[in-house]
Amino acid sequence: MDFRFTEEQEMTREMVRDFAQNEVKPAAIELDRRPNPEDCIPWDLIKKASKLGLRTAAIPEEWGGEGADYVTLALILEELGAADHGFASIIRGCYTESPRLVHELSPEQRDEFLPKFLQDDTYLIALARTEPDAGTDSHFLYDEPGASIQTYAERQGDEYVINGTKHFISSGGVAKLYFLYARTDKKGPISTSLSLFLVPSDTPGFSIGRFHNKFGRRLLPNAELVFQNARIPARYLVGKEGEAWGSEGEGGGGPQRDWSKGPGAPPPFGLLGAAVNLGTVRACYEEALKYCRERIQGGRPIIQQQHVAIDLARMKVQIEAARSLLYRAAWSWQAKQDYDPKMGMLFKAYVDEIGVQIASKAIGLFGGMGTGDDDFPISKYLRDVYTFLHGFSTTEVAYLIGAPTE
Repeated sequence: MDFRFTEEQEMTREMVRDFAQNEVKPAAIELDRRPNPEDCIPWDLIKKASKLGLRTAAIPEEWGGEGADYVTLALILEELGAADHGFASIIRGCYTESPRLVHELSPEQRDEFLPKFLQDDTYLIALARTEPDAGTDSHFLYDEPGASIQTYAERQGDEYVINGTKHFISSGGVAKLYFLYARTDKKGPISTSLSLFLVPSDTPGFSIGRFHNKFGRRLLPNAELVFQNARIPARYLVGKEGEAWGSEGEGGGGPQRDWSKGPGAPPPFGLLGAAVNLGTVRACYEEALKYCRERIQGGRPIIQQQHVAIDLARMKVQIEAARSLLYRAAWSWQAKQDYDPKMGMLFKAYVDEIGVQIASKAIGLFGGMGTGDDDFPISKYLRDVYTFLHGFSTTEVAYLIGAPTE
């Protein structure tokens, strides 16, 4: 198989790399140090990225976006992740959620919300799923009656009234539109009780709780969403009541999802988020390689010490193996060739594991110089990599490996 990037993809990568390294990286180091999470939000970078076409890259050209293919989206996120995990995750949210404006909404809903996303450089979209007592594990693995998501939407005439709380919502508190998952049946199994709604940020009864003060990925805002008799028009229901199970952005995971290998197959769930993480893991290696070439100890660069060179070589092999998995999975979905929808979950679990190993080993090579962010960003990268350890674990992937593929 030929995994060479096209000329256009190479040009995109160089453009994104220049923006990431010269603008995102220095700004991120400064924003990361701010103690208040609300002060870490990179509005200037979001506007610049939008002007470059990065925010709307996943929207097809015929609908007003850049129409980037899936491989291109992955390489964009890898390059942004090498500069800052949090900022790259904001853009990743645009790629996983904005295509839904085109492909999942009714014509009336699309006409209302798609122009707003395209025309406003600060228009972000968030996925509102996780709750204090219902995380990824609860939502994907258990279908017991009454379990999982508890946010409830009740139909009252021409409106839905929503009550409940979400938390750890990426771009929460700054997004202008939320894809909200809520029950429309309080007691049934989640596979037949979950519905999807469009919730604008100015919805009456909808408010933002606290911003989570994370130790890593600080440029990505995460917040609580509080719904207290929040009212939305009934026309903001996406699809039909009780049929949202497995429809989460970037592929979903529920049993009713179409796992076929045809054109309608969903992208590998989690792949784009893991592409961001791979970029940050790659940055850990690159920073360590540069430092070990420059650090003189005992009259020679420490990279000439055999154990240091071996550590770096192992990092390089793991990263190249991960990159091969990333682009093979992205290409296979795009080409509809040997496509396995579980590859996104497998890849995320793998990058999580090698990421922790590489970040820890890299900071060890820095010694005392790696314990602060003033001279080297390596400790920041370590915090970012550790903060990404959520969602699919190896345990969940082991469970899903046994799930049917059709």
